[in-house]
Amino acid sequence: MALKQQVPNVYGVGLNNVGSYLAAGQPYLSGSTTGPDIGSVIFSTFSFPYVSKRVIITNNDAANSAMVSFAPFLDAEASDHGFTNSASGSGNWLYLPAGGSLDLDVKCKTVFVSPADATIVNDVTVYAELTNIPVGRLYSFDGLEGVS
Repeated sequence: MALKQQVPNVYGVGLNNVGSYLAAGQPYLSGSTTGPDIGSVIFSTFSFPYVSKRVIITNNDAANSAMVSFAPFLDAEASDHGFTNSASGSGNWLYLPAGGSLDLDVKCKTVFVSPADATIVNDVTVYAELTNIPVGRLYSFDGLEGVS
């Protein structure tokens, strides 16, 4: 029998376990080109196999800006990804200028990148430092409201 089942105060991998973050560092690296529709995340959804500790998103396109969010930007695409709310009306998104980069210390399981204008963003790179926490243990960001 596992020690955790025998002794109630033995911690396991989880969101509130400091050791899960101290031992984090499993790399994730991916890249994509967005579609041409403003806010569309059809071609640029990055889903991690484990909860992230840190995420770096780089827009390598020299001319076109992007938007980064933790929910799909468009209402029409929200339900396709299991969300009831989108990031568009809430202001819960980050602007990523052409040639810019965001370095975020964030717990998440999915990052959405979409074009800020009606142009394709040619090269977006996402690097994540992952924990060993299963994505099923992360709470949902659906319905959270930002500060305006």
